[in-house]
Amino acid sequence: MRAFAAFVMRGRAQAALVAALAAALTPLLPPLSYLSAAVVCLVTLRGGALDGLLTAAVASAAFGLAGLALAGAPPAVGADFLAVGLFPAWALALVLRRSVSLALTLETGALAAGAVVLAAHLLLEDPAQWWLQVLSAMEEAAEGASGQPASLGPLMEAFRAAAPILTGLLAALLYLSAVGSLLLGRWWQALLYNPGGFRREFHGLRLSRLFAFLALGIGVLSLLPGPLGLTAGNVLLVLVMAYALHGLALAHAVVATRGMHVAWLAALYVLAVLALPQVALALALAAWADTFVDFRGRLGGRPPG
Repeated sequence: MRAFAAFVMRGRAQAALVAALAAALTPLLPPLSYLSAAVVCLVTLRGGALDGLLTAAVASAAFGLAGLALAGAPPAVGADFLAVGLFPAWALALVLRRSVSLALTLETGALAAGAVVLAAHLLLEDPAQWWLQVLSAMEEAAEGASGQPASLGPLMEAFRAAAPILTGLLAALLYLSAVGSLLLGRWWQALLYNPGGFRREFHGLRLSRLFAFLALGIGVLSLLPGPLGLTAGNVLLVLVMAYALHGLALAHAVVATRGMHVAWLAALYVLAVLALPQVALALALAAWADTFVDFRGRLGGRPPG
């Protein structure tokens, strides 16, 4: 990975080439979108906002051309990829570059995503009904293309059941994608310029008490009936994702501090794949408590287990 990161950082052309190649292959292999965004983050962290934007622009153009060639998609799909897949990661990288605080960066991203959720609920009279209309249109378009009316039935039913919280859920997932790309880019940066720095930074991740009180207040509002409670619940989904990342960092730090086997972390990731909502909630609750208890500080003086 260090050699890969070193190639990306040789110059703008190399960075744009890697980001564009990953973006062009994204329609065939969607996880490569995270690689493209991570390259944008690395360039932004090291070179600044303009270099990151130029790399993102080239990658989005490559995505648009690939979509046109492979599926006949309109060229504007490249702008969608820029807005949803690359711009959030670039913005977080810029915040991290200027603040040099991973906690503040995660909080800023969560607040921005929560603001988008809030705006959607203010602009749309009934977000759940709007999502149901969008899902129906998508289902009709897919059935017209494939000629298999029942193929998307179970998936669409699941989305319809989640329509009331779909705005917050999608915002939380997009936030998680952007942060994941940011962390990958930050790791590459540490490999090249600060070996071991990412491990120390991630293990020390701890969200602020002000953010904890804000999350608590939104959590209380989410218990209220009616549109206010529903809106707060959607915003809370994003904040829970931020605390889940805090909890993941806490788990890594505890395993390292106590000298525990890495299998504990492997088991945690397997559980997350099998039961993501439950694991994310457990991590978020532990992280929220860590804001006030400071588990790492209490464990710091203990000998490894």
